Amino acid sequence: MRFSRWCLLSAFGFLAFHSSAALARHGTANASHAQRENAILVVTPDQKAVTLADFAWLSGRWEGQLGAPGSEKQLSAEQQWMPPKNGTMQGFFRLTDNEKTIVIELFTIRETAAGIIFYFRHFSPELKPWEGTEAYHLNLTKWDANAFRFDNPVMNQLKDAILTRNADDTYTSHGDITGADGKPTVIEVTYHRVK
Repeated sequence: MRFSRWCLLSAFGFLAFHSSAALARHGTANASHAQRENAILVVTPDQKAVTLADFAWLSGRWEGQLGAPGSEKQLSAEQQWMPPKNGTMQGFFRLTDNEKTIVIELFTIRETAAGIIFYFRHFSPELKPWEGTEAYHLNLTKWDANAFRFDNPVMNQLKDAILTRNADDTYTSHGDITGADGKPTVIEVTYHRVK
């Protein structure tokens, strides 16, 4: 699998596995209007500032599936998050199919003077970096009690990523992506805590 053929972008443990052929094959090319509406967060003037402690619930191991349910083309998405310490949370991500590891990702969420920033980089299984010289980063721009929206401050394929904490010890990662062909795509993955 060549990098020129596949573009992997991720945010907050969300993997957007993007190739028009791959999206069609894995059944993630379409998202309902309701999914897009759920990605909109309302910000109120009395909203408290977010700290890294607000992300502590992510600590632990998570698994999700990318692709049409029941399909042989499903991909397994796995994450491991460390608890917040000294202004940083670290995480690891692995995407696999039935035969191989497709990508490994390292990420951090940092509490900075400018706010909460999410950094991530993709690697081959041999730890060859996929991005050029710098990690991608997304800035936390909106939040409420159970959802956090990160936006890309530069023009890139990944426009935003929204993490929604669900009541059943799962969370949903939602991403709006503009493909190399200029077409928008919405991808969502629901992660389940592994106990």
